[in-house]
Amino acid sequence: MKSTLLEKKIVWEQASEKTDVAFVSPYQKTDKIVLLIHGFMSNKNSETNQILSQRLSEKGIATIRFDLFGHGESSGQFKHLTLSRCLHQVGSAMQWIQNNGYLNVSIVGSSFGGLIAIHAAEQYPHLRSVALKCPVSNYPKIWQNRFSDEGMSRWKKEGTIAFVTEDGKATLDYSYYEDLLKYDTYSSASRITAPTLIVHGDADDDVPVEQTIRLFDTLRLPNNQKQCVIVPGADHAFSKPEDFQAMIDHVHCWLTTGNISRKEVGRS
Repeated sequence: MKSTLLEKKIVWEQASEKTDVAFVSPYQKTDKIVLLIHGFMSNKNSETNQILSQRLSEKGIATIRFDLFGHGESSGQFKHLTLSRCLHQVGSAMQWIQNNGYLNVSIVGSSFGGLIAIHAAEQYPHLRSVALKCPVSNYPKIWQNRFSDEGMSRWKKEGTIAFVTEDGKATLDYSYYEDLLKYDTYSSASRITAPTLIVHGDADDDVPVEQTIRLFDTLRLPNNQKQCVIVPGADHAFSKPEDFQAMIDHVHCWLTTGNISRKEVGRS
């Protein structure tokens, strides 16, 4: 079967920083594009991003995804990561999208990428739609709970903290946490004007579903322009195949039709 997409690698360079990008276009000409933003310690080629790229291409929609600062093939040391740096990358992406004639732009953000997407959606009110997969909306609280008061004090004093990951250990500068404190995510969410979908599992141990419930209640969109799907028993990664498929179906349907795929709306 003939492939329905064309994938091209792009590199954006600004000052001393390099962002590695994958642009996927369908064979037919389109003015629609979706920006896919991966999560913390993931990369542009996450399973979610790749499946959405394929399925959206089949619907005649282009996609663009990039490695966040310090992730994948983009430059920078992970420990110097900040939300502000990532939003700067989004700015480059939006400029590229505009320069290449795409008029209907949507954003998908996963976890930390969801946090980035919330702030990007405030900055770019012309967006066609927004989809958030288990988004972080209060990251300082998550780090505080993870390290306790003692760990947070040590992080501030020493300037860097090490933590265990699936791949071993990683380190983050305290400037990452300080930068997060500059942003009021719920306030930003209240100014989003694009139709917005949130999908979250109620068994998520990494990002409490309570954050999404508050986030959804903060949105000031008409009821027919916002949806929140709480997937029963789903964890942060939507590890069970049926949960992952439900998440993908909801996001894909929202981006292509403005609706969700099944009547599993937790709040609306």
